[in-house]
Amino acid sequence: MSWFTRLILAVLHAVYRLVLVFKSLNSRLRRQPTPLDAGRTKVPSHLALSLIANPAVEEESNEKYMLNSVEKVASWCQVVGIRRLTVYDREGILANSSLEIRRRVLPSQGEDAEDSPVECDMRYPLTPPPSDDADSRPLSPHANPVVPKLSVTTIRFPSPSSKSKRRPSVSRSALKRRRAARNDEHTEESPLTLHVVSYKSGKPAIAATATTLLRDQRHRNLSTYDIDSPSIQDLNAILEGEHGFPSPDLMIVHRKPPAGQLRSSVELGGFPPWQMRLTEIFCDPYPKATSWWAVSSSAVDSSSIEEAEFRRALDEFADAEMRLGK
Repeated sequence: MSWFTRLILAVLHAVYRLVLVFKSLNSRLRRQPTPLDAGRTKVPSHLALSLIANPAVEEESNEKYMLNSVEKVASWCQVVGIRRLTVYDREGILANSSLEIRRRVLPSQGEDAEDSPVECDMRYPLTPPPSDDADSRPLSPHANPVVPKLSVTTIRFPSPSSKSKRRPSVSRSALKRRRAARNDEHTEESPLTLHVVSYKSGKPAIAATATTLLRDQRHRNLSTYDIDSPSIQDLNAILEGEHGFPSPDLMIVHRKPPAGQLRSSVELGGFPPWQMRLTEIFCDPYPKATSWWAVSSSAVDSSSIEEAEFRRALDEFADAEMRLGK
């Protein structure tokens, strides 16, 4: 191929790329996102929000930005009809502020929410609990295998019927029994379930789960030399089960970059990889800017996610074609 032919092909590719960029920018600038309460062809049942902190500011500023974003998105999810929300940050700022998140997203509960078994369930490693009844039988070491620490905090919003009911004061043991019963029978009544996760809920949780399953199988097969490796189904049952969180349908990546930085590559920040095999990912590089040439430091240094960005993500998800490997 001669140099002239290469030059022509390079020019054609450059012009074609400029046309695509112009069409993409033009459609983004002119198209207004659908209103929040408008009907869409499909809505994600599980939404993930990945918040990336600004390393150039103090932790208090990042915490405020993340808490404001979680509070907004939780309210929008209830309007749209999203039943499950997972919020993530790599450093674990949200995980350390779970009580503040609980206070913000459950403002009407007041002090009663502190002992509520429905609104918030902290997920800790399972250990055989002491029996509350004297006539109960002792637990076998392998009756309920120990679940590894997944570092997932789950907050369940109360159903409308339970908000009007004031709970009487009960003992802590009765609260434990009520928590177990309601988690098994009335989980579907919660209008929104909120999961708070961090980097510890990702690769470290997968490694801890695989190690726990392998150790459990080794103890069960002490008399044989054939020890099977943990299956994918076993890992999935723990990581996406009661003490973990299921796979999101859509993930919004919202970044708070340093002032003056217009755009950077999209980073997931170590979001748990097991749960995002089929997840659609959305990231708006200019969340508050009206045009690509009007990006200012105030627009980049946003305090929290805006409703227009949330609605745009839902619109793109509604227009996406889910092939699922076909």
